[in-house]
Amino acid sequence: MTFKNHLTASSEVKAQISQVADIWKEHLRKDLTGVYLHGSLALDAFVEGSSDIDILIVCDRRIPREERLLIAQRIIDVDRTPSPLEMSAVFINDLDPWRHPTPCQFHYSDLFTESYKQMLSGGVKDDFLIEADFTDPDIACHVRLTKQYGVCICGEPIAEVFPDVPETDFWDAISYDLDESDIMTLGRVLSYKREKRILSKHESALWMKNFLIGEIRREG
Repeated sequence: MTFKNHLTASSEVKAQISQVADIWKEHLRKDLTGVYLHGSLALDAFVEGSSDIDILIVCDRRIPREERLLIAQRIIDVDRTPSPLEMSAVFINDLDPWRHPTPCQFHYSDLFTESYKQMLSGGVKDDFLIEADFTDPDIACHVRLTKQYGVCICGEPIAEVFPDVPETDFWDAISYDLDESDIMTLGRVLSYKREKRILSKHESALWMKNFLIGEIRREG
């Protein structure tokens, strides 16, 4: 398994990231604070063909319903060319002063692709994704990751945009919807609790393996 980051990723992945940034630039223009990478591309753990491209967008205005749909339509066109996209957009005034859970203006991932397609075709009229901002506990995790490890694709420097996320809010973000069958997520949560380190999914799986081996030896 070969791991990449934003510098070593393929030209196709880099072009896809640029396309996403261009979509936001064209829609928001002067009201775009910035586009930022976090997740596996920032943690040197990106596996082409399976890893998501994780993106956080910060805006200097609210995004109306119809514009959210137009952005989604363009994002669908560049999704999986070659990598799956996952992104959230937040209003900068919702970051300072910090509040948790933070309102999200726009969210896209494979989980919601069909919902967007149905809205764009007129098959579905109303959906929480476009009707209004919705609070998302995951934003605390995205902001912490971006603040510590993120990459600015365009816009204002990370240090000038993102606040420090309180420890209690970050812990809530990584543990509130914990699936006990997901070993990698369990590893990320437990490793952070014990070592205060943010690990990639692969690193957390290895950490969990070593942790369990150690526990078995101690019990034995």
